[in-house]
Amino acid sequence: MVQKIRVAIIEDNATARATIRSHLITMGNLEVASFSTGSELKNVLRKQHFELLIFDFHLGQRRNGVEWVQALRQADFIRPSTGIIFLTADRMPQTIGQIIDIHPDLLLLKPYTINSLQRGLNHYLEYREQASKALMYLDDGYCDRAISQVQQQLQAPLSARLRSDLEKLQARLLLQVHQYAEALDIYQRVLQQSDKVLWAQWGKLKCQFLMGNWPNCQESLDAMLDTLLTRDKAFEWLACLSFEQAAYEKTEYYLDHIQDSELSLPATRLKTMTYQKQNRVLESIDLLQKKREYNRSTKERFDEFTFELAEFYLSIAQNSPMNNRKESLTQARKLAGVAARSQGDSLVRQRHDYLLAYSYVLEDQGDKARSLTQREHMQVFNRSSANTLITAARVYGALGNETQALYLLDMAKVKSELGEMPAEQQTLQSRLINAEKESGLAHSRADIFNEQGQQLFVKEAYQQALAAFYHALQLRPSLPAIALNMLQTLLVEQQSSYRSVLLNDLVQQIHHSELSETNQQRFARLQKKYPQINEVLMAATHANAANPVTPP
Repeated sequence: MVQKIRVAIIEDNATARATIRSHLITMGNLEVASFSTGSELKNVLRKQHFELLIFDFHLGQRRNGVEWVQALRQADFIRPSTGIIFLTADRMPQTIGQIIDIHPDLLLLKPYTINSLQRGLNHYLEYREQASKALMYLDDGYCDRAISQVQQQLQAPLSARLRSDLEKLQARLLLQVHQYAEALDIYQRVLQQSDKVLWAQWGKLKCQFLMGNWPNCQESLDAMLDTLLTRDKAFEWLACLSFEQAAYEKTEYYLDHIQDSELSLPATRLKTMTYQKQNRVLESIDLLQKKREYNRSTKERFDEFTFELAEFYLSIAQNSPMNNRKESLTQARKLAGVAARSQGDSLVRQRHDYLLAYSYVLEDQGDKARSLTQREHMQVFNRSSANTLITAARVYGALGNETQALYLLDMAKVKSELGEMPAEQQTLQSRLINAEKESGLAHSRADIFNEQGQQLFVKEAYQQALAAFYHALQLRPSLPAIALNMLQTLLVEQQSSYRSVLLNDLVQQIHHSELSETNQQRFARLQKKYPQINEVLMAATHANAANPVTPP
């Protein structure tokens, strides 16, 4: 007996919901459920799985469909193989851009015909049948097997549309196993045939970003600024690149091109962090208050911005002397209480309680914080957000439970890397680094990442090694051993930079550091093998000779 495909329709309009359902039932082999809100779907997803979700974009006075897909993915309520179809009558470029950002399998603009809906769905079901083994491997975590399966299927004769869908899946899988160059080849091949394919444009950009190739990122983004569908997202990416390079005025410049009302939650967070880096705390608070007011009629979004504001007040308290924290902590507790009010969701309650526990830590009330962490819902982290995990790690670090703090930081790192929005990744990773430093774990974490990088280097997984060394270098920027590891990997990969680290700067840093005998010998061996090191040093010597420093 052929197993039925389980489909969920999420549409707030009862008539539209019933119409879509009746169309799908006539197609056969589909088990159809329908929901008026994302919350209803989420409750059912705790107990059962759907192979396909059909979302309307606007869902009344609540989160939109894109926000629900992002939230459900982040909390692992839907599997990697779950298909996503979007329906919308909203043809605004910002709306279409938001939908495309989450890579749906199909987008239909209303009014659509029965034929166009059934044709699109039939194609998706054909693709799902072709990719069934690969998708099963993907859900089970066997990406290598999934890649082999897709490669095998691409050898057979296929329709152009089906081949395109399988290539898209192949590139996505290659990204997941850190084979960025191979994924980039696929995206570039698609763009050579048509440079208007948005999923390939964003895929190419993501590869360049993950390879740390920021000059090429900048070039790709500059080309997207003139298109309404990609403009806001391109500015968001450019802001992320600038933020990591500590170019905060430039970060603000890019984010100012996006209207405050259109800023996503991660982009808003990035803008508040940018203000804070420039000691403009009041502007951060004003922006978050403004975003709360914009979204007062949308409860889930209002609560998210309220939590953000509570976390911001905690960051103010954390950076203030002990005797000057009371007002900020009072505001944080009040806001966290508002955000969690009338919420039966255990994840929301957990987020609230860890923020409350951290506020007690900042008041040196460890017993109160410890008492909160012992509640049952505080010990289950498999669906917790990266923000909650980072706050929890801060609490456990302050309470002296370093093992639990390290475990939660590792979980938060994995979650932060799953974020699809650039500002989401950037802000979470920045918060993660700050938490590692401020919890007194920077040295031990740097050693862990340095060791991971060395193991990956031996396995010739150079891109993953670069990511590990980069994280270690952010935690201990002046340690020559880590800088040498980063330099050697860049040289092997023939890269002149990785994210905000430039090869030339690394060479200069190592050259002017006090090196142990072992590190001196190692640097000498690299100089002998890679002539460009001496070229960098010689160029610096000539530059200094041409511009001598005049003593005061």
